[in-house]
Amino acid sequence: MRSGYDLSRMIDAPLRHTTRSLVRLIKSIATDTTFAAPSALRAAQQLHSHVRKVGLLSNEFISSALISVCSAIGFVDIARQLFDEIPDAGLVARTAMVRAYVTVDQPAEALQLFRATVLSGLSPDPIALATAISACCQLGSLSMVKMIHGYIIGSGIVIDPFVSTQLIKAYGNHGKLDICRHLFDEMPVKTLVTWNTIIHQCLKHGAIELARGIFAEMPERDVVSWNTLMSGCSQVGRCREAFALFHEMELSSEKPNKLTLYIVLSACASMGALDTGMWLHAYLGRSGLNSDGSLDHCLIDMYAKCGSIEKALQVFEGARVRSLYSWTSIICGLAMHGQADHALHLFFQMLEVGIQPDDVTLVGVLNACAHGGLVDQGYRFFSFMEEMYGLEPKIEHYGCMIDLLGRVGRLKEAYNMISRMPMRPNAVLWGTMLSACKVHKNVELGKVVAMELIELDPSDPWPRLMLSKIYAEVSDWGSFMKLRKEMNAVGLRKTPGCSSIEVNGEVHEFLAGDSLHSQIEEIIVLLENIEAQMQVT
Repeated sequence: MRSGYDLSRMIDAPLRHTTRSLVRLIKSIATDTTFAAPSALRAAQQLHSHVRKVGLLSNEFISSALISVCSAIGFVDIARQLFDEIPDAGLVARTAMVRAYVTVDQPAEALQLFRATVLSGLSPDPIALATAISACCQLGSLSMVKMIHGYIIGSGIVIDPFVSTQLIKAYGNHGKLDICRHLFDEMPVKTLVTWNTIIHQCLKHGAIELARGIFAEMPERDVVSWNTLMSGCSQVGRCREAFALFHEMELSSEKPNKLTLYIVLSACASMGALDTGMWLHAYLGRSGLNSDGSLDHCLIDMYAKCGSIEKALQVFEGARVRSLYSWTSIICGLAMHGQADHALHLFFQMLEVGIQPDDVTLVGVLNACAHGGLVDQGYRFFSFMEEMYGLEPKIEHYGCMIDLLGRVGRLKEAYNMISRMPMRPNAVLWGTMLSACKVHKNVELGKVVAMELIELDPSDPWPRLMLSKIYAEVSDWGSFMKLRKEMNAVGLRKTPGCSSIEVNGEVHEFLAGDSLHSQIEEIIVLLENIEAQMQVT
């Protein structure tokens, strides 16, 4: 027997083992990586047979360990058979079986057994309650969450931090942030996990200021706390706040981990903050956090999105191990920079070394074809996705094909492809099509596409604005003025454009028509000087 135990000797003299040693032996089957699942199952069944033989099956700690092991290695049906053999199964064994169902994502069966446990007269402990609430989260049933919560209140059970945290998560999954906050505020004792959970739920539902306020109140923080808030800021476009949090974290006792750097590098990519990204690249080298190269794809993506495809290639070429993510990042980056031939060359090189592409890789390949005007190659990749790579085209892949056909002026083909899609086209796809209609001055098709977009979101001024530009391109001033009057009548206004630039490590944001920048006067003077020099030359 592996893991330091001799199974045959245990079988010969099972009574020499204490309950603790037997439980430890049983659990070692699931944790020993040298066991394949069938071998682990045979070992578990062998132990079960001898536990039954010596009359220890009624020991709930031993039987519960057997149930947990069987479910952990993927045999929940056998775990249930073991459970059914237990005479007068108590709370420990029942909770183990409920947890087993949760482990294999069978929440309905878990809740059915929990209900039977309560009806049998057993009073669930915090572990049983938290496990049942986890099953509610899997099932997505708010009514079941409320029933269990109501049972807890009605039974007078004192809710411990573990159960309260699970309730916060469960209610948060259904958007009930007010209940989450109430539960949190009423907790006399809050664990670090509880603090992190409420912050996550606030960010999940867009309450970023509330999350920041709770974060500021935390008596202690771990790396999860920092990462959660940084990620939340980054995802809503508040990347400068993510950078500030990272620097604040550096000054704290908590050290960044790989996820921290992933979040901040992604923020750099979103903001185009090349200088900060280069500093982070150097930081990775000093800290050793990228010693295994697992963050190479983040660096490649950051450099490509910040405009430095040369540095992205340097990272890729210097990588000791090239994962699928690294290959995908460089292919997508080259496609973004219009280097279609190089992107496809690397794609074929990736296939040669035996790495299979995923959905995102094929998006990069199709984007390369679009930017390079490679219609035949694009059709070939798109057509063979499922046959050659086992990938069913998603809406993103259709979007790439619409972009490709639109760029080369094959608008009817693009529209027909949209019409034959197995899924409903979204606003991004129709928007790509409308932009192509503008480029190629196709008024009739532009009207049809614009109406599709207006139907999706009547309050969005963009399709009407684009259509008016198409009218202007073909000098149809009557239709142009009519559409502009219609926009003014219903009060539609274009959302101001926003751009950002990094100067000396600081990211500056500019909004169209905005004059709030602290150096706006100097900027205006500089722009006027540039304009004057351009007129002279």
